[in-house]
Amino acid sequence: MKCTTLQWNIGGGRIRGRNDDPELDSSYSIDGMSHIIAVIQGMDPDIVTLQETHSKGGVIQAQIISEQTGLRYFINDEYDNSHIEEGQRLGQAIISRFPLSNRRFELFYNPHFSVTQPNGDVWISHDKGTTSCIVSFTMGVSLLVRTLHLIPFKRFKVDMASAEAKAVLADVVEKTKRGHILQGDFNFDIPNLRDIVPEMFVGISRHEFAQTAPTTPTGRRYDHVVYKGISGVKSCVIDSVLTDHYPLWSSFEW
Repeated sequence: MKCTTLQWNIGGGRIRGRNDDPELDSSYSIDGMSHIIAVIQGMDPDIVTLQETHSKGGVIQAQIISEQTGLRYFINDEYDNSHIEEGQRLGQAIISRFPLSNRRFELFYNPHFSVTQPNGDVWISHDKGTTSCIVSFTMGVSLLVRTLHLIPFKRFKVDMASAEAKAVLADVVEKTKRGHILQGDFNFDIPNLRDIVPEMFVGISRHEFAQTAPTTPTGRRYDHVVYKGISGVKSCVIDSVLTDHYPLWSSFEW
């Protein structure tokens, strides 16, 4: 059996203009939901994992994407107030062609790292977490699919050898050790997660697609795909989009 997935931090559904500087946060000020939906329709994946979805007053971006792409099933978990648009709740989602069940959301340990910006603003690390569910394919086949969003340690100038950083990662490892497919914005600019979080792989028989190509317009490799119990066929970055992260398309078989 085969399936395809898409991993994408959609940045609140914001995009930049084609001539705007992709390295400036202020460039991402245009409502890009139609652009995002068109890309997903064109890629036609079976499963989509999203981070930095927005929801407000019953309007849920993940639900809109689900309805307009024909991927009938979705879950969306909120985890903090949005830093992108005031009044919105930030979340992450799993959207699927196949039924979803056994939904679960867990927050990660958050030491509330802080850093002062040049303009005097103080940034405090948002809550982050992991969402999981069972995807039920045809013929009684099912997979446990998981997504996550991690604290951007580098942005908060966190020493990865510090006790607080180790405590965060230990919690992440413990809460994500189950699952066939794990996709998300890990906020680590590295080809292999194994190099910085080896505990995520030791004794768990996990594999990952080496992320050699950038997953952001700034050249960073923040998004990653990890799997176990199935075979990873291939994975590639879709770098023609106008969001501040590129989507990752992957295929699996078992």
